[in-house]
Order: sequence, then structure tokens, then C-alpha cells
Amino acid sequence: MTTPESLPFLSAERIREAVPMPRLLDAVEAAYRDVVAGRDRSPLRSHVELGDGSLLLMPGIREGGDGATVKLVTVMPNNARRGLPTIHALVVWFESETGRALALLDGATVTAMRTGAASGVGTRLLARQDSETLTVIGAGVQAEWQIRAVLAARPIRRVLVVGRDATRRDAFASRMADALGIDVAAAADAERAVRDADVICCATTSSTPVFDAEWLAPGAHVNGIGAFQLSMVEIPPEALGRASLVAVDSRDAALAEAGDVVAAIEAGLVGVDALVEIGSVEPSWAANRPPDAITIFKSVGLAIQDVAAAELIVASLGGAPSS
Repeated sequence: MTTPESLPFLSAERIREAVPMPRLLDAVEAAYRDVVAGRDRSPLRSHVELGDGSLLLMPGIREGGDGATVKLVTVMPNNARRGLPTIHALVVWFESETGRALALLDGATVTAMRTGAASGVGTRLLARQDSETLTVIGAGVQAEWQIRAVLAARPIRRVLVVGRDATRRDAFASRMADALGIDVAAAADAERAVRDADVICCATTSSTPVFDAEWLAPGAHVNGIGAFQLSMVEIPPEALGRASLVAVDSRDAALAEAGDVVAAIEAGLVGVDALVEIGSVEPSWAANRPPDAITIFKSVGLAIQDVAAAELIVASLGGAPSS
């Protein structure tokens, strides 16, 4: 019998070592296919105000899966000023057959990796196959996994990092250049960084757009993953209006939580029926995309992503690992 005292804890280090990013992209893409096929049985997450941030409860389960997850996550935007991560979280993995709790996972790492993988999937399905320059807006914990995931999806040769805090931005760019062995540079000029980019990843909790729609070059692809409430708008509504294709992880979740998308709909720039769920995009679409098309993938994050990631992590570590 598993007790709280014997429940194995899978640390950030073990999780990072267990799952190569390309495999995680495959797992998250499969989860998105499940959403479209109606196999996602997860409810929308619950939000509770907590100080100057939010406490989120996210149960996740999919039909035919090996297990289910429950994630508790706090999102505290002001933590950056305290020198702390914005996100803290725990994930519990339950065996589907018996309902036993088999493992407790470092939820911040699961969240960061699976959110990065979401952008990797969006990039793999929508971005030009010859994309070489990635611009990341935001230099927090999530930014690392945005870079790693997009590198797994496209032959990126240069990464530009945009951030409001110059010291933090410069240190992050230097660390990632050393870790990845490619050209990663801090960008003081946000406009130039966006104009030069084939792929842009927005990883902030900003309530106002972090770039101008006119800065997007023909053929650019944008991933927006930081804003997850109606009050948050990373991507300018006009950018969604310029896009040839706007994809979301779930139409229902986007309409309930994606401030970027709702703002564009309310401005008459995008129709609800025009939103494409990413799990319905054919794998061949990117190979045949119009070269000048602007594409956008807006993700608010789904519990089924946690299920897919946790299932892969636990399986990679041998099922119910020992402490």
C-alpha cells in the first residue's frame, strides 16, 4: 500500500534526465490529437485568487490512458522581483486501474517542459520548415524550455532573447548559449528581434501586448504561452487579424481564458469559427504552407498535457519508481 511517506518524489533533475524533448513533443502532440478526438475527459482548471497571484487546480485524465494527474500550481507574477520563480507546482500521478497514487512529481518542471513542448508542437505543425531564427520574449524559467522545444522542431541557428530586465536577460542568454552551444544573444531592440525572427515565442504574463503586429515578417510563426487569463494579452489582437491561421490548444479553453484571442474576437479581427484546434492540423501542413503566411498558436495550457508528460516520465523511470 502506498502511503504519503512512501510516495516517490520525482525531482526536477530526474525528470529532465528521463525525457528527451523530441519524445515529449510527440507525447504532447498525441494529447492534442486526443482533444480533437474527444478523448480528453479533463475539466477546465479552477482559479482561486492567492495574494497577488493565482492558485490553480488541474485534474487531468484521458480515455484509455495509463493514469490520471492532479496538479496544484501557483502563478505569482511578482515573484520575479523577489528573486523567485513565477510558478510553483506539484503533480500527483494516479494509476488508472487501481486509483493508487504512484508518484509525486516536481510540478514546476513538468509544467515548464510540457508548456515548452506545446510551443514545439505548434512550431512543428505550423512554422516554415527552414526557420532559423527564434526570438523569445521573456527570460524566466519558461523561456529555457521554449528554446529547447523549438530547437527540437526546427533547424534553429540563432536565438534572440528579449526581456525588460537587462541584467536578467543578458545572464539568461549567456547561460543558454553555454548550455546549447548555439548563438543565443540578448536583444535590447525588441522591434528588430521580432522583425528578424522566423519563430517568436511569448512567455510572459503581460496584460498588454509585448510586440507590435506590424513587426511580424511575412512567413513568421508566433507561439503565445504565457498569458492564461482574460486580463492577460501578450499577442496584439492585430497580429491575430494578420494571421492566415490561428490555432489554439482547445477552442473552449481559449474562449474561457485566452485574453489575446478574446480581445481579437471582440475587435472583429478573428471569428470564433476561424480558430483551429492544433490537434486537427495535419502533419503535412507545414511542408505545404504558403511561404508568406503568418501563423499563430495560442496555448493556455491543458491538464491533458500534464497527463501526457507525467505518463511519459513515470514510464521512462520504470513505472512506480523507488524513492
